[in-house]
Amino acid sequence: MAEDFINDLGQVLNISASRGKKAKHATNDENSNTLNMDDFLLLMVTQLQNQSIDNATDTSDMLNQMVQVSVIEAINNISNLIGDSTTMTYAASLVGKNVVVGQYIDNKLVEKEGIVKGTGTLNGQQVIFLEDDSCFYLTDIMAVGKLPADKENIKPENDKTEEDKTEDDKDTEKDKVDQV
Repeated sequence: MAEDFINDLGQVLNISASRGKKAKHATNDENSNTLNMDDFLLLMVTQLQNQSIDNATDTSDMLNQMVQVSVIEAINNISNLIGDSTTMTYAASLVGKNVVVGQYIDNKLVEKEGIVKGTGTLNGQQVIFLEDDSCFYLTDIMAVGKLPADKENIKPENDKTEEDKTEDDKDTEKDKVDQV
């Protein structure tokens, strides 16, 4: 009777009951270095099918392992949900803000500026909609806010050359050195 149950379980999981044949799904599709619950059940059924009378499988160990795998899967699912909600929250925070998006068209970077009208998902990725109903992936955003007109001559504060620095900048640097 137990053998019938295991064979039925094997059929449900698409496992061959005969020895020497490979399972249809030996590893999951996401990452060949990890096991999911399906992989664990596949291993458990194979172990049950191949046990002998002198070397019977301990069901309490299997149950403990199954609980551990379930907990790990639940933690992974929660982690993925938190990551997704963080991205969605960031995208939602952009509504009403001015953004600059860039896309490569014919190997040339084309920039477009506009106010974010809304957000959503497209093909599993977060997108923004500008006021002219154009749609861009969140990863296309180059800047949030209004950029200065002359982008060529802009340097971050720490990249200024000695000629670029004002007297105030030089005094501030001197004060920092004096404090040390």
